[in-house]
This record gives sequence, structure tokens and C-alpha cells, in this order.
Amino acid sequence: MLLLRAAPTAYAKVDKVDAEEARHWKAQFLIHKLLDDGRRPPATRRPAAAFARGGACRARIGVRLKRLRLAVRSFRLRVCRSVHKHLRNIARLGSPRS
Repeated sequence: MLLLRAAPTAYAKVDKVDAEEARHWKAQFLIHKLLDDGRRPPATRRPAAAFARGGACRARIGVRLKRLRLAVRSFRLRVCRSVHKHLRNIARLGSPRS
């Protein structure tokens, strides 16, 4: 005969939590979180000069800034190429050819 019992380590089925009770729990959590933050001493800020020393800024450049830098570089290259092309055309028009 098979025993149709759940294993002792299986999860127990939990009834749904009332929405009002869930809001109350969340509010309590946020209140305690704010109170705990108020008890801690505020973190001291580092001087900006200490942060800039040693190339630390380069290590902290984010992905978005890298993408922006690449986009600006590619835009500059395209503009320079087009200007160079126009200058070549003008030089060709000005040169005496038969």
C-alpha cells in the first residue's frame, strides 16, 4: 500500500494573505527601516581630490559613458570624412584640367 503523505521537508500550502494585512506588514517594515537608518551615524564623504587620484575615475566610467564617447568619436570621424571629401572636390574643380 502506498502512503500518500507529503515528505516532512515539503513546503506547506499557505493561505493567501489579506491585502490590508500585507500593506500593514510593508508599512511596519518601512517604518523600522527608517528608524534603523536614523540610528546609524551618517557616512562621511570623501574629498573629491582623493577620488580623482590614481586614475580611479577611469576605472569607474560606466557603460553609458563609454557608449557616449564612442558615439561622439564616430560622429566626429564621419564629419571629418565628409569635410575632407568636399575639400577634395573643391580642389579638383579649381585645378586646371583639359
